[in-house]
Amino acid sequence: MLLFRMPDYLITPLISSGSILLGSLLGAYFSWIISKKTTIKNIKEQHRIMEINWKNEEFYNYKKVCVYANIIRLDICTAIFQSIRALKSLKNNEELRFYPTPINKNYSNLVASLSDKCNLKELSYIYQLYGLIEKLNFDILNYNIVDRKNRNIIISDYEAVLEKIYGDNRDKVLSIDDETATYQQLYLNNIIKTGYKDILTKLDELCAIEQKELEDEKQLYNEWK
Repeated sequence: MLLFRMPDYLITPLISSGSILLGSLLGAYFSWIISKKTTIKNIKEQHRIMEINWKNEEFYNYKKVCVYANIIRLDICTAIFQSIRALKSLKNNEELRFYPTPINKNYSNLVASLSDKCNLKELSYIYQLYGLIEKLNFDILNYNIVDRKNRNIIISDYEAVLEKIYGDNRDKVLSIDDETATYQQLYLNNIIKTGYKDILTKLDELCAIEQKELEDEKQLYNEWK
């Protein structure tokens, strides 16, 4: 049997061609592997960045709700305490000094931001109270110290604030020690109107709940990083 014998002059070119072809195939394969790993890594990194951005947005939303609820709570609390102090001074025949009740100028936006946390009736309670506080501040700013013509109007404003929250028990709230009383003592009692007791309780609980959720989200965020 005759065996085919490749000429020597073809062997070297074939080996070279085979080596080049094999090298090209191996190079293409490893390039594909590297490209695939790089793509997967980039996708994971992009997903991680999206998750971080989402977490940051969640932190902002949690913090925003808590801050807004705290501002509203502080405005209401301040109005109550100043009304109590003024009417106590009047009752004790002390000199009355009228100071505007500090409230957030953008309170309408703050209240509106809680629309998914409070129902319309509760939001209305807050708006009504802010309306009384604004009237009180307007009358105080227009108070004429010389003839004191607005004095009785301002006193009526203070009474209206307390009556709005405590109803017929307006005078009973004057027994609260305005120097040591806490925010909770203003509504955790039997003299406040049910509607305002509910909304003040909700604001208090909302701050606590949102703060707890914020801390939980921070922990998850740190673990994610």
